[in-house]
Amino acid sequence: MSDQVLSALAHFLARWQRDGEARRGLPLCDWEADWRSPCQLQEQVDGRIPWRPYQRTEPADFSALAEALELTLHPDALALFGHWFSRPIPCLFKGLRLELILPWNEDDLDLLKENLIGHLLMLRKLKRTPSIFIATTRNEMTLISLDNESGQVWLEWLDSGRRLVLAPSLAEFLARLETLSQ
Repeated sequence: MSDQVLSALAHFLARWQRDGEARRGLPLCDWEADWRSPCQLQEQVDGRIPWRPYQRTEPADFSALAEALELTLHPDALALFGHWFSRPIPCLFKGLRLELILPWNEDDLDLLKENLIGHLLMLRKLKRTPSIFIATTRNEMTLISLDNESGQVWLEWLDSGRRLVLAPSLAEFLARLETLSQ
């Protein structure tokens, strides 16, 4: 299944990049000297730098996170977070505006892992099934999550525990994403 996720993610990122660059040129982000990324394409100009999603040569290692939680992480989550660096990607899913989460660099990947640990421990404390957040919405109490057991993609309300299935798999979710300019 993770090969399908990698393919769907690569196709979506290529579409996002093609559509975005046709509308507005390369995406720009604020330049931070101590927050470099292989996504950055040139030197900064006026405090801004152009970038593109960057495919890693080696996948990230999540074994320490899985061991710390005593939990086998769904392979689709490992495929999503472990193979690309990027800024959050603004997009739409059936009219819902969201930002797909991807790490910007190795340090950001470490922060993502820490946040995943916190999220999974919170769910464990609340006696909810484990989910892995993959995107944010405009409402900070609502996330797009991957069910760690079934691989379904959910709209998840953190405050109530309510969950709505959006797609039967991450690959299908990614295939249905619509591009949105930054």
